[in-house]
Amino acid sequence: MTSALHTDSRAVDPRRWSLYAGVYAFGCGAATALLLSGALRVFTEVIGLPASFPVPLLAAPALLVGGGVWWLLVERPERYTYPAGVAYGALTALGTGLCWTAWFLVVWSVDLLAAGPTPLLVALVIGLTTAAGALIGPPILFVRRRSRAGSAADATANSL
Repeated sequence: MTSALHTDSRAVDPRRWSLYAGVYAFGCGAATALLLSGALRVFTEVIGLPASFPVPLLAAPALLVGGGVWWLLVERPERYTYPAGVAYGALTALGTGLCWTAWFLVVWSVDLLAAGPTPLLVALVIGLTTAAGALIGPPILFVRRRSRAGSAADATANSL
């Protein structure tokens, strides 16, 4: 009975951690958008987002992308390594940037994306965002590794 309960709780644990990773990516994206809100106001106006509520809207794709990337890279193969954490952060930022680039294409078409210095600017922003995103992965991976080590430990008199 105890082993069945233990395996059921372990089945929910990866899903819960994927949700945590998505919320964490959203929080990191919102904090970054808040810090860069002056520069991002122009982007929000260009793509037609409301200027009064840009920070959570800009970070919203990170919620889904972050949870999905965490599930695929970290939880599914149970790869609790720091390179997997760095890949999670970088791919989450890249995926979020590509979502906003796709939205830009929907609003303005490919012609504007290919005009003048726009491709260089987009590549620079996505590259810098991906590099910065690589920094958000290791902290949550550290917490995940610690939580797994604690839950996998045998019960002792002090832990009960």
